[in-house]
Amino acid sequence: MPRPAPASKPVKREPADLPPDSIDLTAITSEALIGDAPLDGVFAENFDLAGRNIRSFRLTNSLLDRVSFAGAVVQSARLRDVRFLRCDLSNATLRGLEANRVEFIECRMTGMKSIECRWTSVLIENCDAGFAQFTDGTLHTCEFKESRLSEADFRGCDLEDAVFSQVSLERADLGGAKLRNADLRGAGIDGIVVHAEDVRGAIVTAAQALDLARLLGLVIR
Repeated sequence: MPRPAPASKPVKREPADLPPDSIDLTAITSEALIGDAPLDGVFAENFDLAGRNIRSFRLTNSLLDRVSFAGAVVQSARLRDVRFLRCDLSNATLRGLEANRVEFIECRMTGMKSIECRWTSVLIENCDAGFAQFTDGTLHTCEFKESRLSEADFRGCDLEDAVFSQVSLERADLGGAKLRNADLRGAGIDGIVVHAEDVRGAIVTAAQALDLARLLGLVIR
């Protein structure tokens, strides 16, 4: 009989390519930040954009510190090499967000909606993203670290090569998700919603495998 093909090695996340100091970036106004023109190499700090309707948001090689997008609606967003630091995106709606090498650090993301997003090498670190919605999104090579994602919605998501480290995924919904090479070993998965076909190719601990077996109704003897 032919041997099964060996599993491919997970691909590692690429960090955001940013200057080491914000002094190397250009400070801008809040209105310039949410204008239609694409921006490159800018720095924004202490802006309140809560509840705003933002038509277009295109940003590269930039840093946002303590900017509030709480409850805002972003119609279109493309981000590359951007860091969100201590920002508030709670209950924000980010439609069709395309993000490459983007970092969310110490951000509030509770209830954020990023449905059908296209993320590559995105980091969520030390964030509260409980109840966040990523339904039908593609989140390749993303890293979730020291964050709360309990009751988040990952239904239909492609999470190939994603890494979860010290993350709460309790009661999160991963129904229909693709988890090839997704590393769940650092995630708390109590009450997770998942189907047998969804976990194919996922990387889990022995204890998690037992929990998943019970969840899926398997009998281990």
